[in-house]
Amino acid sequence: MDNKEILDTLKAAKQYLSRLKLLDNEIESAVKQIINTFEETEKNIHETFSNLKDSLVNILNKRENCLLDQAKKARKDGLAPLEECRIVILEKIETTNKLINIGNSVINGSSDNLDKFTKDACLLGSLPEVPELKEVPFISFHYEPTSEIEVKDILGQFGDVCRIAPIQITELIEKPGAILVEWQSIENEDRMTDIQEFRLQRAFGDVIMEKHLLVNFNDCYKGLETQFLVKDLQVDQPYSFRVCCKFEGTLEWSPWSLPQVSKTTLMPFSWKTHEDYFMSNDNKIAKPIKNSPRVLYSDGPQFCVGHSVEFTFLDVDPSDAIVGLASENHYNTFCDLNSAWENSFFINRNGRIFVDGVEKATRLSDFTTGLKVCFTCDLVNDQKVRVNIDSNDKRVTYDWLINPNSKMFFFLTIFFIELESNGGIIFFK
Repeated sequence: MDNKEILDTLKAAKQYLSRLKLLDNEIESAVKQIINTFEETEKNIHETFSNLKDSLVNILNKRENCLLDQAKKARKDGLAPLEECRIVILEKIETTNKLINIGNSVINGSSDNLDKFTKDACLLGSLPEVPELKEVPFISFHYEPTSEIEVKDILGQFGDVCRIAPIQITELIEKPGAILVEWQSIENEDRMTDIQEFRLQRAFGDVIMEKHLLVNFNDCYKGLETQFLVKDLQVDQPYSFRVCCKFEGTLEWSPWSLPQVSKTTLMPFSWKTHEDYFMSNDNKIAKPIKNSPRVLYSDGPQFCVGHSVEFTFLDVDPSDAIVGLASENHYNTFCDLNSAWENSFFINRNGRIFVDGVEKATRLSDFTTGLKVCFTCDLVNDQKVRVNIDSNDKRVTYDWLINPNSKMFFFLTIFFIELESNGGIIFFK
């Protein structure tokens, strides 16, 4: 082996060693994740069961005292009339004993108390009414054994240790001013049909590096879709995401997925400053200030394959108007509505669609206040793209012969329109 071969071998060995160290770092991260999550889970179990024990003891003590109070009240309410009756009976017993003693003395020859005996003798014969035993309280404690069994069963199955959450984030795709979050079930794809709802949360910052940011998670989506475009994000700012689900027949949410951190480096869509238009809201609102304004373009070629742009019209001018896309290489050839529309894809006020200046047979709804028109662009091959236009719950699709690698401008004219960048979705309001 010559020196060159030795050097090549050493270079390959160093690269191999570097990769081994990277794998070892990944193993170390995995070990830390298991240990840290175990410690956190152990702490949560202890705290949860400690709180549960205290709560259960408190509940049982309250219930015991409540039942004892009920029993004491039943005893008091039952004894009160009996005690009153007994007082009357005891008084009559005492009176009757006195009468008997007086009577005995009269029989024995004493006539001093004869008048009193004769007078008190008329009190005999009246007995107090005493209730039968079946009419007085028979206090007892009763409970359903099945209830006790159910409580024990619930407590016996309380809680669960999950090795890994059933739903995990699979991809975070940056969009202009937004991030597209995608997720799926990792247990069983067939079980996806058993899912009642997904729940996506977002937090500002990196919760993996800064644990205290976990309290900042807030809901940003609930539904059955397995992806969601999180909008209105700051450029180059990290955001954390997590997702969980609710299975049919359950009320509780599943454990959260492993947090994922991402950011978008793509600037939000915005209009290019134009003297014919008044701009506001970070160039997201464009209002014409001339009777015949020139074409207004986006601030650079911001639209490309995989993006979507949605226009919402706040105020529709009665004159002719257009909104659409223009090729990066030809956008500045369009000066007004009379220009050639080669390398453009647009729809006009009457719902007529033009691709490279050729009108298509299908028509969409006329522009009206509040109408939304959405353009989406997908790759077909290295020579063309496929553009979808959605308007008023109707979609049309056409192939467009342009370079898929080139970016596009979106443009408009005539309208009072607001632009809200939503990571590939634009709103003109």
